Amino acid sequence: MKKALITGISGFAGSHLAELLVSRNIKVTGFLHPGHPATNVDFLKEKLSLQKCDILQKKEVQKLLKQSDFDYVFHLAAFSSPLESFIDPEKTVKNNVIGELNLLESLSNLKSKAKILIVGSAEEYGSPKTKSVNENTLLSPESPYAVSKVAQDLLGYQFFLHENLQIIRVRPFNHIGPRQSKSFVVSAYASQIAKLEKKGSGQMKVGNLNSWRDFTDVRDMVKAYLLALEIGISGEVYNLGSAKAYKIEDILNTLLSFTKAKIEIITDKSLIRKGDNKKIVCDYSKFKKQTGWQPRIPIFKTLFDTIEYERQILN
Repeated sequence: MKKALITGISGFAGSHLAELLVSRNIKVTGFLHPGHPATNVDFLKEKLSLQKCDILQKKEVQKLLKQSDFDYVFHLAAFSSPLESFIDPEKTVKNNVIGELNLLESLSNLKSKAKILIVGSAEEYGSPKTKSVNENTLLSPESPYAVSKVAQDLLGYQFFLHENLQIIRVRPFNHIGPRQSKSFVVSAYASQIAKLEKKGSGQMKVGNLNSWRDFTDVRDMVKAYLLALEIGISGEVYNLGSAKAYKIEDILNTLLSFTKAKIEIITDKSLIRKGDNKKIVCDYSKFKKQTGWQPRIPIFKTLFDTIEYERQILN
């Protein structure tokens, strides 16, 4: 039986990845931040080995890594909001960069043979001049979060080059679905609609409905993460996305079509991000050619499952 470590296992993508790995008969250990609840993986806890670990504490990381020899390491623990990174850039950069550095140095010291996934972001590309973005597009980060992701990305490459670690990097575009934080647009809208349904009507605050996103279902995305370590080439970087941009207004209208509640839409200027009108799509042809992966879950199903999840947690 293969053994995998997931840092940030209780997060959005981490919980879905844990679910996938368990279904594939892979033994899963997860690092949990001491201050974060394990709510997202409660339903799996009997099948997981959960360890409290602050990745900013190098000695903790080293101690726990010594306890097992992993085949796969998925590094998902990260401060994940571009908008909130402007509020506390120091926390964002420290958590994302130093946390990864502690993990990679520890794995290097242990001479780990694990395949290691470093998760970057489409935010690394900023506002490119071309609509379709491939791995050779110039990196041009526009937020503290994006800068931290570029640092994580290139730090992973450095450890591949000089420390003999089997590192594969991915740059996922937006992924959505059940369990996502309300600081992200689709889950925020789904949560508001679910709450207003209980009242029967009400006002809903929204930001820029004219922006666009390349959305992929998180359940498709975590399959790509696993394939990246199973089939991907160490040292390489891969874009992951749907190759299709969705207008936020259309996403909202689809979510509203799932309810009979009378909802008035109100624009809240505080929810509008600067430079939010860019329309870019992911060119994931490199990864598709390497692994055969492509998104399978229709956007309609993703949105329906997301609002159903928000309804369930209210009951």
